[in-house]
Amino acid sequence: MNHPFAKIGLLALIAFCLVHENASGQSVINRSLAAADKQGVLEPFKDTEVATAEIGVVRELFVKPGDIIAEKESIGRLDHDQQKFLVQEAELDAKSTGMLETARREYEFNLRRVSETAKSVAERKSSPKELERYKLDLAISEAKLQAQEESKLISQARLEKALLLLNERTIRAPHGGTVVTVYRDVGEYIAGNAPAIVRLVDTSKLRARFFLKDEAAERFRKTGYADVKLANSAIVRATIEFIAPFAIADGHVIEMTVIIDNEDGLIRSSSCELVQS
Repeated sequence: MNHPFAKIGLLALIAFCLVHENASGQSVINRSLAAADKQGVLEPFKDTEVATAEIGVVRELFVKPGDIIAEKESIGRLDHDQQKFLVQEAELDAKSTGMLETARREYEFNLRRVSETAKSVAERKSSPKELERYKLDLAISEAKLQAQEESKLISQARLEKALLLLNERTIRAPHGGTVVTVYRDVGEYIAGNAPAIVRLVDTSKLRARFFLKDEAAERFRKTGYADVKLANSAIVRATIEFIAPFAIADGHVIEMTVIIDNEDGLIRSSSCELVQS
């Protein structure tokens, strides 16, 4: 192996292997890109981990895996005794009218007294100083009445806040769909770092994701729709949702997503294929 010609032969063999390997690898990449043009993955239109901004113990749970629920339907409720008490307290405060009625009657009394005294002063039966004193009392009573009216507005706002806080203890569905997973059961604690209670998916529509070459992407930009072949060989027309404005650096392909109607729920497979004309 120390002969010069043997070394040259060995180097030539290594170079040949490297070139052959590079060509083979490039062929694999090309085949992969060709497949990427057609093959897609179906996923739910919405896939949500329904969470709450509140913390506390789950008092009631209204759903189980497999349940189909509507938008805003109740999923569960956290402990809410404190919030109910705050609502009752705010309702009593908002309904109380004693202080407001007292201030109103005081203002009306002072208003009449100023009016009557003004007539007496005009008839020279009362002193102007007396009228000035009554006017001051009227201004004070008017300010007290305004303060009580503002206080009632604040009480009403507190009641609305208390009702909102109570309502937020009930966790509702952000959209319709099927409950796939329940993360918390009755009696379990929901913490701020793990706020999800269920996973909810909406399969009334499905999203398919494809990765296209430049020329294929340009064709679909002009059509606005795409034909998609499902796992059962049925071909459906899908609406183009999004085509990326530029290619992904790794692979030089452009992402496209399409929306397929699945209102009847018959499409269950996750695989699909793009029909290219």
